[in-house]
Amino acid sequence: MNDDTKACPVCGETIKAAAIKCRFCNTDLAAFTASREAEVEKLLFTGHPAAVDSAWQWIVVVLTLGIAWIFYWFKSLATTYEITTQRVRIERGILSKIKDSVELFRVDHFDLHKPLGMRLAGYCLLHLRSSDASFETVILYGIPNLEQLADRLRECSLHERGRRRVTTFVQA
Repeated sequence: MNDDTKACPVCGETIKAAAIKCRFCNTDLAAFTASREAEVEKLLFTGHPAAVDSAWQWIVVVLTLGIAWIFYWFKSLATTYEITTQRVRIERGILSKIKDSVELFRVDHFDLHKPLGMRLAGYCLLHLRSSDASFETVILYGIPNLEQLADRLRECSLHERGRRRVTTFVQA
């Protein structure tokens, strides 16, 4: 092979480097590359929730002269979110750790809650309800731009359902 040719990623035959379609297996190379990239898990968010995520918590912090902030900070350190295009992982604990994970194709319902105190602080709650019996409800909070992330998670959930050929059964 030289600079003008390349191997087809499907059949391995030598084709032109500028080819859009393989002449041997008739594969659309752009669509094949896009489908391969869609299978790769991409990180959307990783980190801890905000230490103080509502106006009411700020009031408690001010009333206790900052002592409550230390409690909220430890609580924030004890929770780590890792959100990807295929799953949501939550790690809880400081000394002992518990890791929970829910696949996005199992998430059935997305609820976005905006309590007044959280809205004033610029945050909201995202409830994910899944068909996973061991992890039915996932609550995400204290994440910046959670509304946009919720929309992206919904799109990823629908994409994962299509990719895995999963359908939802509705009880009558």
